[in-house]
Amino acid sequence: LPALLRWLLMVSVLAGPGYAYAADSDTMCTTTGGSGTVTLNVPPSVSFAPETAPGPGTVLYTSPPYTIDYQCQYGGFTRPGTALRVAFARLGDLKPLTDALDKAGLKLEIHLSDSSGGGEAVFDHFTGSPDYVGIGSDYISTGNGTQHTGNRTLTIRLKLTVNRKITSGFYVVPPLSSFRLYAHLNKVGSAIQINTTATRIQYVPNCFVQAGLSTNKVDFGSVLTSDIDSSFSLPRTFSIRASADSDPACGKNQLTGPYEGVGSYYLQLPLKVAFLINSGGTPSSDNKAIILKNENNENNGLQLKISDPAGNLVTFNNESASLPEASPANKLGEFHDGIFTVNKQYTATLLPTGKPVKTGKYRTQVTVKVSYY
Repeated sequence: LPALLRWLLMVSVLAGPGYAYAADSDTMCTTTGGSGTVTLNVPPSVSFAPETAPGPGTVLYTSPPYTIDYQCQYGGFTRPGTALRVAFARLGDLKPLTDALDKAGLKLEIHLSDSSGGGEAVFDHFTGSPDYVGIGSDYISTGNGTQHTGNRTLTIRLKLTVNRKITSGFYVVPPLSSFRLYAHLNKVGSAIQINTTATRIQYVPNCFVQAGLSTNKVDFGSVLTSDIDSSFSLPRTFSIRASADSDPACGKNQLTGPYEGVGSYYLQLPLKVAFLINSGGTPSSDNKAIILKNENNENNGLQLKISDPAGNLVTFNNESASLPEASPANKLGEFHDGIFTVNKQYTATLLPTGKPVKTGKYRTQVTVKVSYY
């Protein structure tokens, strides 16, 4: 057949009954807001005590959920009833990621669930093939024009599993720009670029953080009952310090130097302080004060509050993981950028409760406990 006739026959086949065609430029995924890029801000550090870390095969960490609102459209050839599936894919081999995970003794899985259904997909192919996984329910072609997913929400969770026994040290998963969301498993057209920030996986022995007080006794001296009215306030300052233990057995050699990889990173270890009442008083209803008792174990009409330089009150009798977020005054500071000392001043203030003041000695004992989170 002449060349022109062969070309016309090809067109009639491709555009015949039951088929539709649109240019690859019509194949794309975008966020609901129209952006082509999403950055997942993962925690800058995730810390564990090797003494209590679980054994191989156990899940060590599951991230909070990250969500992406998106929509895709496919403009390639489709037959009516063709099932199309959105693809979550990597770009190239992620050797920096696999190196960091191997050194840390961990395996990473990316768990993907979509609002359209289709069950949960797990991506763990960071090298080799395949380099993608299908997500969500299929969207079915009508065979006419461009096909659309409609608005969807992708939920991403990162899961770290222990591969081998954990020892002291910290490891860096570098920032990644290596995942994309495509309209179909053939990975054509424009896609949503999914980036992640750097994070540190830190195995820090409990003995690594050493803490101390500027004084073991906050002395208010004698207080005259005649001086105590609604405006009475008697402050005393003290400070809490924390530093890295110098004993190599506590991880000094593995934790205080830089991690060299894609750039230099140092341990980033946020610290919290708990104030635990041992004797001489009971916590107020909101745990923001100690209701003091006299030597006869009676409420003596006074209370003790502790505040940070910003005026935030500490919370007593709380060691929970959420404490630093719920109570900023219980944030002590952090080790970062090669700096392994923290010193924070607090003010203990004696105040009236509004109840009658009773004479006699008063004394309260509080344990100050510093730990990382």
